[in-house]
Amino acid sequence: MATRLQSRLAEPERLPQRRATPGIEYVSQQQGVEILDQQAWKYLGMSGQEFVQRYRAGEIDDPTRTDVRRVAMLIPLAER
Repeated sequence: MATRLQSRLAEPERLPQRRATPGIEYVSQQQGVEILDQQAWKYLGMSGQEFVQRYRAGEIDDPTRTDVRRVAMLIPLAER
């Protein structure tokens, strides 16, 4: 069964036209998936996909830990 995260990997990048804003860097959805994966490995020792599945299933011990919250806040970048 393909997850939303997996299906997003197969879609072409779509970046809406935006005016450049100093200090703001826009990322594509693909870049968001990559960032989520990197940070999940760095802070939690698991892939981004595994983290999203376990987080949504309530299988993460103490989801209020700082390292968990750092990764959880990146989920929207990967699922836009």
